[in-house]
Amino acid sequence: MLISSCQLLQTIGTPGATSSLFPDGYNRLIHGDCLEVMRGLPGESFDVIYIDPPFFTGVERRLQQSQQRGPSYSDTWDEGSQEYLDWLEVRLAEMRRLLQPQGALFVHLDWHAVHYVKVMLDRLFGMSCFQNEFIWYYSGGGASKTRFARKHDTILYYTRSATEWKFYADRMRTPHKWTRGQKRADGSERDYEKGKLADDVWQHHALLPWASESLGYPTQKPEALLERLLLAVSDEGDVIGDFFCGSGTTAAVAQQLGRRWLTTDASRPAICLTAERLAEQLAPGCIKYTAQRSRARATERYEQIVADTERVGLDAETLAACGLAITTGTGCVIERLVDNAPGGIM
Repeated sequence: MLISSCQLLQTIGTPGATSSLFPDGYNRLIHGDCLEVMRGLPGESFDVIYIDPPFFTGVERRLQQSQQRGPSYSDTWDEGSQEYLDWLEVRLAEMRRLLQPQGALFVHLDWHAVHYVKVMLDRLFGMSCFQNEFIWYYSGGGASKTRFARKHDTILYYTRSATEWKFYADRMRTPHKWTRGQKRADGSERDYEKGKLADDVWQHHALLPWASESLGYPTQKPEALLERLLLAVSDEGDVIGDFFCGSGTTAAVAQQLGRRWLTTDASRPAICLTAERLAEQLAPGCIKYTAQRSRARATERYEQIVADTERVGLDAETLAACGLAITTGTGCVIERLVDNAPGGIM
């Protein structure tokens, strides 16, 4: 069954089980404006939605050390904060509609706008559906002599329901700092084998440029962050959504964990980069030099994507290599939202 308002471009791997969201059995990577995509999707389709939208930084994000033409994406707003908040609010309202009754939403932001978005989400979801202000603290450069260094992002965690949701605390346990001699406040012995329940502050370095998973994409998040969040609130087979996919971290981690996924981005280079990342995951070896990427190599690859302005998804050489490789897991379909198409996406 073809999707009326999407043009199917490429498929990678083998299809999985079909459903209303995955009529052909493929996980879905869609090039298009997320609002138009979401408006065409059936309600209550997703178990978890994670988004890493623009942060209201007022800058255009480019690939590090690259002279590519144009920004990777623009985070500038001519009319200021109200324009940004209006733009985001209509999209967050659609995400609430798309969540299952026990579903969870994570909105990843930083100091620029997170407090305004928190108030907005309280209004959209209800204050009783707020679960956590999850702090990701990362050490490293960026020290300041004029203020306390800004060294954390905030992830707002809401549930669709105020009374019932999934959360697997035991999956997130961490080793105790002390393994002997310290008792609980009530005097009972600690279970050191089981570990400490996780709290809402997580210390983990930001993605290093020389990390093997680094694609050179600005604002790329580490896979460990998404793994931590998805393991806490979802089961194998659950459906994960990300409507600002960027370099594709959410889809890549969902694929690794055996979750179904649908992800979108309005940026053509982001779609191409995500397609390559997923192709390497589904058909290992199809991309010649992804293993142990260096910053220079990632930059070179990304500039090739930017220069090939007609390309959406994989280049012909990589797509041919995918067809020859042994594939694992549920594959994905790469689609493009067609302007002014009749009907919805489903």
